[in-house]
Amino acid sequence: MKRIAAALLLVGFFFSFAGCRGINGTETDPPPQESPVPAASPTPAGTPAGTPESPMPAGTLQFTRETMPRLDGSTSTAPLAVAVCAALLGESEEDVADLVQFSKTTNAYFNLLQGGADLLIVGEANEEVYAEKERLGFEWEQTPFATDAFVFVVNEDNPVNSITVEQARDIYTGRITNWRELGGEDREIIPLQRNSGAGSQTLMEKLVMQGEPMMEAPTGYVVATMGQLMEAVKSYDNSPGAIGYSVYYYAEEMKMARGLKLLQLEGVAPNPETIRSETYPLVNPKYVVIPADAAADAPNRMLYNWLLSEEGQRLIAAEGYVSVLALDVTPSATPLVGGRWYASYTGSVLPRDDYGTLIPYAGQRLADDWPSLTGCLYGLMTETGIAVTDPVFSGAARASYYKGGWMYTLPLLLLRQGDPTAESWSQGRTAVCAADGSWCTEFSYELTASSQDGLLLFAGETLTVMAPDGAITHVLTRETMGIAEEDWSEMIADLTWGEGPGAQRYGDRIVIRLLREDDSTPYEDLQYLVYDLGRGVTDVIESAQYEEMSLQRWEPSGEEPVYAVENTEPIADRLYGADAPYLLLKTTYGGEQVREYFLSDGTPLPELTIHGDFWYRQVSLVGGLIEELDLNTASYYDPATMTCVFRTYLGYEGE
Repeated sequence: MKRIAAALLLVGFFFSFAGCRGINGTETDPPPQESPVPAASPTPAGTPAGTPESPMPAGTLQFTRETMPRLDGSTSTAPLAVAVCAALLGESEEDVADLVQFSKTTNAYFNLLQGGADLLIVGEANEEVYAEKERLGFEWEQTPFATDAFVFVVNEDNPVNSITVEQARDIYTGRITNWRELGGEDREIIPLQRNSGAGSQTLMEKLVMQGEPMMEAPTGYVVATMGQLMEAVKSYDNSPGAIGYSVYYYAEEMKMARGLKLLQLEGVAPNPETIRSETYPLVNPKYVVIPADAAADAPNRMLYNWLLSEEGQRLIAAEGYVSVLALDVTPSATPLVGGRWYASYTGSVLPRDDYGTLIPYAGQRLADDWPSLTGCLYGLMTETGIAVTDPVFSGAARASYYKGGWMYTLPLLLLRQGDPTAESWSQGRTAVCAADGSWCTEFSYELTASSQDGLLLFAGETLTVMAPDGAITHVLTRETMGIAEEDWSEMIADLTWGEGPGAQRYGDRIVIRLLREDDSTPYEDLQYLVYDLGRGVTDVIESAQYEEMSLQRWEPSGEEPVYAVENTEPIADRLYGADAPYLLLKTTYGGEQVREYFLSDGTPLPELTIHGDFWYRQVSLVGGLIEELDLNTASYYDPATMTCVFRTYLGYEGE
């Protein structure tokens, strides 16, 4: 749900820039602050007049692996700790996983009391912890950094949607034993419990039972981990009779609730709004905890203060937790190298003329490809690795066309908003943006077609014709073009699925569709319906005329190219096409597939060599930068030095 929402609402947030620039560390110079500039001419209709915000100021804390505090905490806060470490150390989340070996709530508190941890990111402590704290005379500082909710989960096939707190208490005392008593099916209730040391068990006793003893759990009804409980609720006895409890973040944001349903309590559904406002009845803080005697300049004290600051709260909110501060951010990726132009979330292109060429970057990998054609959400950055937008587009690419078998591009970016509710990838919305970000239309167009003559932009039964420089030359409707509804539908179908000649432009002529009586019609007798932009009329042309027009698109490009490395194939620059240097790929098959990469002059790039057939490892060229996609990172290198100018964490949460 979180991934789809990101694509629909165009949300995202970045946190750390240029690795870890710290309190005493150096910073790269921000982009110049200038007054807003008017959109460059030509400005298509619908161009927003966005006002740029001020560039991002100073960076954040500076830590190394040696100075990073020893962390411990709850199962549900471990993902946050990973994100914090990755951002502060400038490493991927996989690389910092060894720093986050959380021992669960109760053990984490004991580790702090016994000197085995420096800082906790944790839930509620139980009475046993408080007793040991008092015995040791230990003093801590404990402050809420986020609000969580205590939730009940059932199988998604259970027809019951809501219970009361009193009914939950009655289930776990044994007074209610059948779902029929709650308006459900005649089915036994299987009340699963957590072990006594679990943080969720502490919350259950505090928030729900309120001093009343829980029924003794039958053998097999007590589970040791949150994940085991979720699986048990989903599959216990192959029926929807089980119920369990968790915290909202783990059940919803960690994707453990697939196949499950979160019950409403007192008729209120748990979500960030109801949790922060406390209209949901069972809420409880998440805490950051350090020893009270931690020095002001101690790493754990600095991290403690940072987590409670606005910057820390933004990361907390970006990771899906309900932060204490009500910040308008939502989950997204974290850049590890590079910078950003604007201090706050930027969900659209804010037009100005000093960005330079804008380059699409992968900023978030979706758990499922939908609604992004490539499986990633994209943002836009400058050639020097400064993010101009957050990763909010389900597609971002130069308008391109082919001639002589080679790809060429126009100085126009096509930005896509996917529609997760649609049945086809084509059913999204597209905006057109100048290659330098000096103007951008609204997301007004459903389908596009590109040629050397410019763009055809379709919305409903309206066709907008745009020149390569962005000037709009025609706005036509199906009726004014004299095209029958059936022919228009056929053209849109061709355009949607990439089959047939529909909506191909050749000079002033647009091929609408192929006219044929039946599949046995000889090729030389085929006819095509076309619209002439110059004359404003619809014509029918013969196959020979269509073939003559088509030759300009596929005319030979000259002699076969000779590449600097034998047995390689070229990888064209996705932004600049055939007019720019390319990469060479050499694939060796055998016991193990090996992919080796070279610059167009034959210079080997051993850093990019891939051993094995990994679907998620992809290397390409975009805007003169080498893009390397891994499962969880997207890195962009200067080919001359192989220096990384931009790297972002993709936040993959696949099965």
